[in-house]
Amino acid sequence: MKKPVIFLALLGLTAVGARAQTTPPPTPAVQAAVASQVKRMAQELSLTPDQQTRLRQVLLLTRQHMDADRTAHQGDPAGLQTAMAFDRAKSEELIQKVLTPAQYAQYQQYKAARIGQLHTTAH
Repeated sequence: MKKPVIFLALLGLTAVGARAQTTPPPTPAVQAAVASQVKRMAQELSLTPDQQTRLRQVLLLTRQHMDADRTAHQGDPAGLQTAMAFDRAKSEELIQKVLTPAQYAQYQQYKAARIGQLHTTAH
């Protein structure tokens, strides 16, 4: 009776270990950038500490996926664009689950303003 439980536990640990090996931890620079982004959003959207933690996880995961996309799609701009569009859409979906409807509406305005600033400074 105990053998199947032990086997399943070992199998679970092996799967977690394999996943950890394929997804490198975020670099300190990435962690700092995400922390800064979460801090700005916390001020703009009045996020709770729990929302900040969950948002940090979403943003770190998104960065990791996008870094993996860059590696996987070197020399394939169309594939990279498609993969990153998917990652952005998934990130948006997860962010919406973290925020209240009112916060999400504010986030949409915040995001539009940030994109506008980036376009203004780029030109």
